[in-house]
Amino acid sequence: MKVFLATEFRCTVYKEEYYLATRAYVIFVRYAEAFGDIILCSRFERVDELPFDCVRANFVKGIVDCESLGKTLLGGYKNKMMQAIKDSDLVVGRFPSIIAFRARDYAKKLGKVFVAELMCDGLDSYWNHSLKGKLIAPYMTMKMRQCTWDADFAIYVTEKFLQSKYPCKNPTINASNVVIKDINQKILAGRLEKIKRMDINNISMMTSACVAQHSKGQEYVIKAIGLLKKKGINVTYYLAGEGSQKYLRQFAQKAGVEEQIIFMGRLAIERIFEKLDEIDIYIQPSLQEGLPRAVIEALSRACPVMGARTAGIPELMDDECVFERASAESIAKTAMVILKNGLDGYAKRNFEHSKLFLNDTLNKRRNEFYKQIRNRVIQNQELLNIISEV
Repeated sequence: MKVFLATEFRCTVYKEEYYLATRAYVIFVRYAEAFGDIILCSRFERVDELPFDCVRANFVKGIVDCESLGKTLLGGYKNKMMQAIKDSDLVVGRFPSIIAFRARDYAKKLGKVFVAELMCDGLDSYWNHSLKGKLIAPYMTMKMRQCTWDADFAIYVTEKFLQSKYPCKNPTINASNVVIKDINQKILAGRLEKIKRMDINNISMMTSACVAQHSKGQEYVIKAIGLLKKKGINVTYYLAGEGSQKYLRQFAQKAGVEEQIIFMGRLAIERIFEKLDEIDIYIQPSLQEGLPRAVIEALSRACPVMGARTAGIPELMDDECVFERASAESIAKTAMVILKNGLDGYAKRNFEHSKLFLNDTLNKRRNEFYKQIRNRVIQNQELLNIISEV
């Protein structure tokens, strides 16, 4: 089979070969392994030097380059997309995405089987992006609901949240895109020993997310660190993620906690796991998300976790670990509550919960779902052949 995959995740072009960041590669390669060659419809960035965490995507056999999202929204690249979709057996759109929405429209016209993969809330994704994002957010939300409702199949990263906002009338599955290959009791034992030794008046926190994207909410953690400092709790905050650090550095300076903020830049996944073992609490303050992989990775290291009441984040933790979005006061209050309760209980609970996201467990469920999709594609192709002969 040939799969037309529509997404806004940028693909890197180096020496005329296609590369994907590791996190994207492990998602896209699943479709290649399940269905066949990929025609990638996305935006492409040509570079002279390959980023350190990119993997060659040799399963990408063709591309449709949608350089401008505005042009795509207005119907640009239609002919190229239509031809590539016509030559494909299956169309997959990763939502929310202007490119994916257009791919769904063209797939419907051509009678192709369409799979919607829902990564996060369309409203939050655009509303928290920029002024232009706020203007287009209502349309993107409406379009995402429409495209998901009549998709032939839908894959959700959340268990409940995205399903409630963007239901699909046809077969669905929930499966996170996280990759947890193995966990063992030594991880939990090491965490519990660390908790025994910790000083609750001097703690460390970490967030893994782009530091230039305001919708990730790190500024509210920085402000909360200032509030906790007044309560006698000193927090060292580690930030893993790419992007300009200027805004958050300025914010930390204004809050008087610049010496407590450590920027680590973009890290390989192995280094992220190492850092998770070193810190006391992982915190996800996002204003927009789906089901953040970084939180599940932290759970797998038996790390106590705090998160904003955003999208699927509350599905992953105890209610007392959830704080209100964009509220430094709520973050500070939540931190004090869980420190008072003791972190060992959260470590045990999180470690056990992470077993639901083991790679083998998720892949078994995905593969059963992929069988349904393959069968539907075969049936659809037979029908199209009959129609063309009439």
